[in-house]
Amino acid sequence: MKHNKETNLEEIKEISKLICKSVPIEPLLGGIITSHPFTNTCNWYNSETGEWLDLTNKDGFNKWTDILFNHIDEAEDVWSIYFMVNTPYKLAMIKYWKDYLSKKDFAELLKDAWIISENPNDDINVPIRMIIKWFKEADKRSLMTKEELKIFNSLPDEFTIYRGVGHNRKEKGLSWTLSKDTAEWFMNRYEGKDNHVLTAKVKKENCLAYFNSRGENEIVIDVNNLLTQPDKLKINAK
Repeated sequence: MKHNKETNLEEIKEISKLICKSVPIEPLLGGIITSHPFTNTCNWYNSETGEWLDLTNKDGFNKWTDILFNHIDEAEDVWSIYFMVNTPYKLAMIKYWKDYLSKKDFAELLKDAWIISENPNDDINVPIRMIIKWFKEADKRSLMTKEELKIFNSLPDEFTIYRGVGHNRKEKGLSWTLSKDTAEWFMNRYEGKDNHVLTAKVKKENCLAYFNSRGENEIVIDVNNLLTQPDKLKINAK
């Protein structure tokens, strides 16, 4: 991946506005909510005018985008725009921004989007093979904190990892953990009769990152290159 020395903020602003305009506001669950890169509601309240805007009609949508685009134009860095993006779309937005991001911004945005996404392994806009490629290209010094990088670098050549698999979660996702207790917590996070914990061995060379900002001892793995096939542990789901 080619990275600029500096993030091209003007290009990112234009791409963001284009994506906003390209995705229609379609009512979900009775018309109250929607799924859109920059909003999750069909009815948006303009606190400055006291006006409710119906984003499903052209007039309301155009008024809303005028306000949103003003905020985008006023952004002084890419993070200001990133924080406007709905969480389920953050990884997808990085996909469209990546050619205009600096090496540092790309790695830091990737980390944040990965950590806060509810289920990044099932993102329909960003397949796992693409995310693996991104992690391999990302600058490790920007991707991880100094402490995380220290732990990452100190990993043995081969070690055991765990993955808690709950309802509607991929067995061979990229997110694993060094902690069996953490894997059990994820197994029990949502009720399901088929929930289980997987364990496998992996080579350090196939580890993509280590994150511990949430105390999960998360290890991101190139799951296509596990040293052993995942085995189910004999642990009863609660």
